[in-house]
Amino acid sequence: MTTIMRRVHPCPSPAQIRSAVVLILILVFCAMPRTTAQTTEPQPGAQAAPDTLTPHDPGFTRIMVAARADRDSVVLRWAPGTPHGWRVANRTGYVVERRSASGDFIRLTPDTLHPWLAFQFIDSMRAHPDHKYLGLVLNALWADSLLLEPDGADTVGDNAVRNTNLFGYALFAADNDPSIADAMGLRYVDRTMKNGERYTYRIRLNEPRDYRIDPGEVEVEVRPAAVAPPPVNLTARGLERRIELRWEPQPVVEYTGYIISRSADGGKKFVQVNATPIVIVDAADGAVRSQGGFTDTTVINYTVYVYRVHGITAFGERGAPAEVRAFARDLTPPPAPILKNPRQAGRAAVQLTWDMPSGSADLAGFIVLRSAFSDSNYHALMAKPLPKTARQYTDKGADEGEPYYVVASLDTAGNRASSFPVLGALIDTLPPSVPTGLHGTIDTAGVVHLTWNRNRERSILGYRVLRANAPDHEFTQLTGQVWPDTAFTDTVAVRTLTRHVYYKIAAVNARYNHSRPTTPLALTRSDLTPPEAPVLYDVQASDSAVALRWAPSGSADVRSHLLSRRALPEGPWSTVATLAKDATQYLDRAVHQGTMYEYRIGAVDSAGLHSPPGLTVQARPFDSGVRPAPTDLKASFDQSANTITLAWTYTPASRESAYVVVFRSRSGNPLLRYRSVEADQHVFIDREITGPGDYAYAVKIITRTGAESVLSATAHVHIEPPGK
Repeated sequence: MTTIMRRVHPCPSPAQIRSAVVLILILVFCAMPRTTAQTTEPQPGAQAAPDTLTPHDPGFTRIMVAARADRDSVVLRWAPGTPHGWRVANRTGYVVERRSASGDFIRLTPDTLHPWLAFQFIDSMRAHPDHKYLGLVLNALWADSLLLEPDGADTVGDNAVRNTNLFGYALFAADNDPSIADAMGLRYVDRTMKNGERYTYRIRLNEPRDYRIDPGEVEVEVRPAAVAPPPVNLTARGLERRIELRWEPQPVVEYTGYIISRSADGGKKFVQVNATPIVIVDAADGAVRSQGGFTDTTVINYTVYVYRVHGITAFGERGAPAEVRAFARDLTPPPAPILKNPRQAGRAAVQLTWDMPSGSADLAGFIVLRSAFSDSNYHALMAKPLPKTARQYTDKGADEGEPYYVVASLDTAGNRASSFPVLGALIDTLPPSVPTGLHGTIDTAGVVHLTWNRNRERSILGYRVLRANAPDHEFTQLTGQVWPDTAFTDTVAVRTLTRHVYYKIAAVNARYNHSRPTTPLALTRSDLTPPEAPVLYDVQASDSAVALRWAPSGSADVRSHLLSRRALPEGPWSTVATLAKDATQYLDRAVHQGTMYEYRIGAVDSAGLHSPPGLTVQARPFDSGVRPAPTDLKASFDQSANTITLAWTYTPASRESAYVVVFRSRSGNPLLRYRSVEADQHVFIDREITGPGDYAYAVKIITRTGAESVLSATAHVHIEPPGK
């Protein structure tokens, strides 16, 4: 990155700023960095913010501070928490203070830290015309006169959206370039500290304003800094003359952007391939996984490349790289063969011939495929491809049910191109397949409705429908002509001593070959008498279920029982379960605590007749107030950060608002309530480690309604004194 020298100038008057606006706007767009053209895909989960929504401003904010300590320096980065607060702070400037242990704060910056003036940016742009961010920050700070009036434009009202966008652009530039952070007055490096000491830094405004901006503080222990970890799950996919990279954010360190580097010599020399950092935008839907992406279109097929993805921290530093190897590949198929009309070469043989266009230097061979349909379900007729010199093939196992053929050409990379399909129909001497899916019903008037599946053979002409009063009787054909549909309506007598009627279906093809008939379908003539109703005689409610018992229906032809339920006072009835005819009890777990339910049960006989409604019972599940405790609690000490990280597992029994309470003790003292987090969080970082000793932790769940779990198992961490 180009280093930009900082120069201190007095704050300009509003008139001076307005007079420079036109010049600034011209220079901004002339000096913006030119980026190398590259093909990238939109990041998964990214959504554009609507321009019509005005960002909410609470009317006050505080300065957010981050610090990075090393053995010889402490780097501070900060920014107000709201866009309007940023505008206010730019006018007052910042003061950096420090204290050791519990002493008083001392000022580290004799001069107030202000953003550069417009002409300072313009001078630096002329000196560094290829710098990526100078024009961007100049535009954000000084190019919009509506946002520069001393007490005029309201950036929490009409101009809030514009100011929010500029605020985001400016902070992005500061995160990616320490020189820009210096130029914006948002960075300070303390080199007067001592290695091994602990300090508290405070950033405040030089003077108070009506818009309250509270100081920001950060506590730092000076020790050698560790390199930030790499992004996770980096993968590469090689396509035709391009390679697609995908990765996920590092869960421990929040990177502001990512840099992609590539090596074509096995990892000896790397060159950056993206002109500007890639930003991962979180989706509005939290269930959508955030993911970074980059597509490299400047590659050569089958050349192995090594890619590194570095994250950029808020201090403009690169973390450790994630690395992956990949190569692009040939995905262009050869020309498609031109398949000629097939010829029947025997009772079950079809001969195919084809021509092959010239211009395929990597042609490897051919495969012949066959299907029952012209547009799908093709399968190869040989295990190995035919040689590239082949122009003829005879299918000696031709099938009338699969009359369509294609020939596909293959290249050395495995790509294929298929010819247009041709029909190689044989002389039809085979009967069609037996119809499937025969189904029927009889209503109370004796009207029979039959349906079945259409045969997959394309030569099917129709069907024959046959009927008998017993499966061993002679079946009578009901259709004088071939029936063209897969549905048929018949009428039978209801009042008869024969309880069942039987049907068969046979398929007929265009050559009037008949299939074997289906297995007889037995249909029961209508029963006009409904069954007796079962009787509910016992109901018991618990915190999670309702147990019901009943005396079953006494009718002999009962097929099943239907248990129904509704929520009182006037909820609709719905079927809870369909139960066997001999079932006498049921446990309903699909209930909600505190809701009064009403139940009823009825019987259905073999004819589909329902019993009249029986007596109803009522029950209300109750809340026991006990919730399952979190499990698998683990604690680990991070010596570099002086923190203890807790992790646990918790699966709520229902969707309810709850939080996790963390208990802590030290040196054998009783566990005391310490902190709380939302129930959907399974990690807690204890940053208040007061020294060596034995630390014990436990967690429990408490709902917003007062229900709670017992304490989890205790996790222990022992911290040794320094030097051991």
